[in-house]
Amino acid sequence: MITVEKIQTVQDKIKLAIAQIEREENVKISFGNRSYNKKEYTTKMSVKTLAVDQSTMEAVGTVNKQMSQRYGFSENIIGKKFMSTSGELTITEFKTRNRKFPIITTNESGNSFKHTVEQIKLRLQIANNVG
Repeated sequence: MITVEKIQTVQDKIKLAIAQIEREENVKISFGNRSYNKKEYTTKMSVKTLAVDQSTMEAVGTVNKQMSQRYGFSENIIGKKFMSTSGELTITEFKTRNRKFPIITTNESGNSFKHTVEQIKLRLQIANNVG
């Protein structure tokens, strides 16, 4: 019978087995959402490359700068940090489909927060004036 404990045990064993593949192929393999009943369970598994070449980094940097300019910033804001009530936040990504809160930040604990462009402009202005 499939239970939450059984799923965790199986996934832990799978993780041990794929650790070698991760090392050999320079990838990170992780499990996502799952659903189950008494007979079976299904889960999503994602594989992300850890290898980053220079051309990829340049392309990502160009896209981030273009997105920053699209939102009215003069430079790439990805990686910029500022203080808030949630601690120090780092701008990590753009969510272009979210029109109201297109800028995502994370704190040191890994929690994500959504922001408006105006909120980020104000926070970065405050951070630049203080620092």
